[in-house]
Order: sequence, then C-alpha cells, then structure tokens
Amino acid sequence: MHTDEYEISLNRELNHCLHVVSKTRFSLEKRQKEYGMGFEQAVRAVKENQLRITAKELAQWQDDMEALPQWEQRLHEYREALAFMRVSAA
Repeated sequence: MHTDEYEISLNRELNHCLHVVSKTRFSLEKRQKEYGMGFEQAVRAVKENQLRITAKELAQWQDDMEALPQWEQRLHEYREALAFMRVSAA
C-alpha cells in the first residue's frame, strides 16, 4: 500500500542518510589530507611514535571508518525501498 506519508518518511530518512554519509566522507578525507595517511597507517604511526594525535581524535577517526559502511548500506536500502514504492504506485 502506497501513501504519501510513507514516501515522505522514506525521503526524509534517505536525505538524513545522504547528509551523514557526506559528512562522514568529508571528515575522513579531511583527516587523510591533514595527516597524509589513512587510518590504518595512522594507527601504526602512533604506535611507533611517528604521529602525534590525540586518543580522542584517533577514536573519532575509527568511529567514522566503522560507521561509513553502515550508513552507506542504509542509504542503499532506503533508495531501493523508495524506488520499489514508486514502481508499485504506478
């Protein structure tokens, strides 16, 4: 059953996911440029005392790395649901 409310809700969730994915990607790219390396390299560099970064910043970097695929999966699912809803409404 298709209603405008369902479509509005799906669109709202899809837009939220787009925002979070975009923000998270930007944050990861910013860190990679700032430190000149990816997360795994940064962890090794910290262990070898070659990189000075706060534990909080490193934890946030890790959180973003782990969260991005989950948010991308949600985004994909909302896109599929919305596309299915639009096809079934026709």
